[in-house]
Amino acid sequence: MTLHPPEVAEEPRRFSAWIGDGLAALGLLTILPLHRPDPRSAAGARATVFFPVVGALLGVLLSGLDGSLADHLPVWATVLLLVAVWAGLSRPPETRTAAGIAVAALIVTIKIGALSELGAGRRAALLFAPVLGHWSLVVLAIGARDAARPARKFNGAITFREFALTSVLAAGAVFTLGQAAGMLVFVCAAAVVLGMRLLFHRWPGGVSWPLLRLSAGLIESVVIALFLLF
Repeated sequence: MTLHPPEVAEEPRRFSAWIGDGLAALGLLTILPLHRPDPRSAAGARATVFFPVVGALLGVLLSGLDGSLADHLPVWATVLLLVAVWAGLSRPPETRTAAGIAVAALIVTIKIGALSELGAGRRAALLFAPVLGHWSLVVLAIGARDAARPARKFNGAITFREFALTSVLAAGAVFTLGQAAGMLVFVCAAAVVLGMRLLFHRWPGGVSWPLLRLSAGLIESVVIALFLLF
């Protein structure tokens, strides 16, 4: 007769552990002097749940700053200051390649050009672009191969759970506050993100954290540009 050990129910995570994951997300995505786990680790995977939340905090700050500056500065000065604050608060992608620098410059150029043309829609774009950009990090990372170890996943601990939770958070924020235009932007941005995910799964040599961060910046630029259409 074989005796099986009794099943032990998994204990729910403590609130302090969730707070720690949120602070880790802030450490990974911003310049705040907080603990920054390895994006390939289990702690890095847990932090991804809060990526859209960090994006929302940044978006609220940028849109609020836009509201404070718009009546006192010319459009070009307001936009330059907003993009500077955005870049200054966000942790840089840590790439030194010529291609990476060119992509980073392209991202800044698109943001400045699109935000300058948006007018009244600028605040919505500033609010939602960081949310969807940070959400895209999770979608692009899940299942992707690691550039440092192409035979393994970038982070095997990022699962459908993280994808589902971040998708619900990102879509809920956009659909609640963005109304019809926000829905169209989300659908179009999601299509771009999924297309990039298919590309990354076939990317020679796998993906790295700097590549994922640059890709998130591109998605932010795409979101802002989409607001010009809708």
